[in-house]
This record gives sequence, C-alpha cells and structure tokens, in this order.
Amino acid sequence: MVSCCLCNCLIDVNPRPLDPYDVYQQFEIIPYETFFKGDGSFYAKTIAEDGYPPNFLRRKGWEIYIKTPTNYELHEAKGIDDALRSRLPEFSFPHSTKTSNSVVVGKWYCPFMFIKEGRLTDQVKTSIFYEMALEQKWERVFEQKHDHTNKGNVVHVKVAFPSEVVFIGEGWREAVWDEGNMVNGVLQFISRGDNNGNEEIVGLNREVFERMRWEEERFGWGGGREKRIESINRKEKFEGIGGWKRFGCYVLVERFVLKRMDGNLVLAYDFYHARHIRTIFD
Repeated sequence: MVSCCLCNCLIDVNPRPLDPYDVYQQFEIIPYETFFKGDGSFYAKTIAEDGYPPNFLRRKGWEIYIKTPTNYELHEAKGIDDALRSRLPEFSFPHSTKTSNSVVVGKWYCPFMFIKEGRLTDQVKTSIFYEMALEQKWERVFEQKHDHTNKGNVVHVKVAFPSEVVFIGEGWREAVWDEGNMVNGVLQFISRGDNNGNEEIVGLNREVFERMRWEEERFGWGGGREKRIESINRKEKFEGIGGWKRFGCYVLVERFVLKRMDGNLVLAYDFYHARHIRTIFD
C-alpha cells in the first residue's frame, strides 16, 4: 500500500512462486450479495491480517464460470485403495519373468503449480493437471541356477539393490537428486545427460515429495541405510519333491507414475520394499 493524492492506493506485488505455508498467499473466498445481485458473486480476503489479495480477487462481485475442457478429461481419483494395496500383487508367474505386471493401487490429480517442468507458459498450455498413480509390482533382484557349483537344496541370497530410483521422460532416463537442497520449496530431479550432453529437469513441490515419502514409510519402506541402498542376506531352502533348476528372489516395488494429461510420462519414482520378499524354486 502506498500513499497517492491524499489517499492510500493498493499496488499488487509481482507474482511469486507458490508457497502453501505463506499466509499472504492464503485467501478466504466469501460470497458477495447485494440487493441487485443474488448468489454467484464473490470477493476474497487474506488470512494474514495485514495482507491484501491481488486486485482480481479483492474486488467485489467477481464471478466463476465453468467450462468443459476439450483437450483433456478428468476421471475419478480416490487416492489410495488401502485394501488392494495390502493384498500385494499376485505372485504367480514363471521364473523367467524379470518384472511382474503392475497393479494400480492409488490415483490422484496434481495441479500444475506443484510440478515444475520447462517454461510456465508452455506448461499451462500442455497440462493444467497431472495424473499421479501408485503402482505395485514384483521385481527380481537375485537369481541362481542349480549346477555343480551349488550342491544341495539351500541357496544363499546375498544381494544389494537401490532403495529408490527415479526416471524422467519417455526415454526413462535415470535421475539424480538431493532432498537436502530444495530451492523455493521445489526439489529438482535431473536426468543424466544423453549422448549430446543434454539434461532434463523436473521439479516437485515439497508437499508432493513429502507425501510420496510419507505414503511409502507408512507402508513399511525403510529408505535404505546408506546411499539409498538396500540389501538381502538370507538362506532359502528348497522343500519340494525332486530337484530344482533355477531360483529367483523378488522384491516388492511401489512406483509413483506422474503423467501429463496427454498420457506422456513426466517422472516415475520407484521405492523398493525389502520387507516384502518372495522366492521361486523352479
């Protein structure tokens, strides 16, 4: 607020990045009714006592209109299906299977302001909302053949694997990140450069990243002890009839899949659950 011509004038500040914890960016929308106008008009005030909404929100009598988009369609998204998630995917497939079919156990929509990729003007044109799904699958992390080097019916499983992995884009390029280095509340995932040295960057707001971590931790994900690495060191015994030829050890992987509304992949975030292990003797 500034003084001009013997009165106080409000001048809007320049737009700033979204900060859900900034009370000056939090507004209460209030119905505005007059003798000539009924329902359907509004105005806004800030949660902060000394704050002011931007002009287009603070002026009294603005209206909301609904328009059906032509370039995308929103479907039902109920979040996590806890019952389905707890059942885990079926473990009935041949030993030759590296990764089982995925089962979707959760679905959400993320508004564009929580996802950072490319230029904002292009992002708004491409995807006002992003589709987020949580999938489960079994992935083989260890296998062994029964030959002259391993006699008997006991297999010693000793293997290390990542506790979390992130991929970016349709090329599924692996990304690196540092959760201790957020800028303006955004965590950047940076893909490794291609043959031309090009990198791809996707940013997630702190709230999205922390919600994914929280969902995984409440389902038992441990996070890995050091450098995002999990390990298995155990013995498995064959108790069937006859002999066995091949052995496989599988771990449960939960994957958050973030896509634009056109269906193109933006980011995939894998969490390996070392407490959910299954084995196959064939």
